[in-house]
Amino acid sequence: MKLSIQTIKDYFKSKKDKNKDLIFFEEIGNQKTSKDDIMKNLVKILEKKGFKYIDTKYKD
Repeated sequence: MKLSIQTIKDYFKSKKDKNKDLIFFEEIGNQKTSKDDIMKNLVKILEKKGFKYIDTKYKD
C-alpha cells in the first residue's frame, strides 16, 4: 500500500473531480475563537447536516 500526502487544495480538487461532497469540512473557528464558540459552531453545523444534539453538560 502506497501512502501519499496531499495538500488541502489537492484534496478538494480530487473530491470535486470524483463528484463527492465535503459535508464535514466547514470552518468552526480559528486560533482566536474560544472553546465555547467552537462548540456552538460545531453543534450548529451538525444540526444543519441532520444530526441531533442533546446537551447533557448544562442540564437543568
